[in-house]
Amino acid sequence: MRLQPPALVLFDIAGTLIGDTGLTMGSYEAVLTQEKMPFDPAWLRERIGCRKESVFLELLQVSGRELDSAHELASRFAAHINSSIERNPPPVLPGVLETFSMLHANGCAVGLVTGFNVSTARRLRDAAGWTPDVIVGSDEVPAGRPAPDLVHEAMRRAQVEDVGRVACVGDTPRDLCMGEAAGCRWNVGVATGSYTLKELGGHPHTALIASMNELCGELGLG
Repeated sequence: MRLQPPALVLFDIAGTLIGDTGLTMGSYEAVLTQEKMPFDPAWLRERIGCRKESVFLELLQVSGRELDSAHELASRFAAHINSSIERNPPPVLPGVLETFSMLHANGCAVGLVTGFNVSTARRLRDAAGWTPDVIVGSDEVPAGRPAPDLVHEAMRRAQVEDVGRVACVGDTPRDLCMGEAAGCRWNVGVATGSYTLKELGGHPHTALIASMNELCGELGLG
């Protein structure tokens, strides 16, 4: 019997749908430099896709600083990256617009789930001209990746109850761990961000693809 296609396909944004072009690291560097805190790109790379407030909380703990400023630092990060997007919108990666069109043509809802604040996700949506059915920012859920909260909230908003009809697509190990934690039927890693196929292969997944052009085939729509 042929497997039903997904009812909801959830995408990470930076590295999955857009080229990051240094937006994320540049915003971390701006905030941390202003605070006279260490900026370690390798340490931050391992936390790409995480809720920004959680990253700043961890950095404050490591630095022996007061922890109650994590929310303020995350807000400053969002303000910096939002301004950067306004000045220089990042490029949409190849195959993304075509993939969204094919998913909608096949009755699949499209969602954006991100470690950014929802304000940043909306700016990226507007800059790219996307029309997703749901957007969930990490500031809208109790816990960011690798917890399943982003997936669960997107399902609630899209009115999809069966996680067996949900696909999760991302470019980092934490995206894949989130999809696994949520129990998504499709948990797809795409090597268009900062991790290679080999690196992603060491984490839970149902499929790995080199570009977005391969996704619909993996979902049984190609």
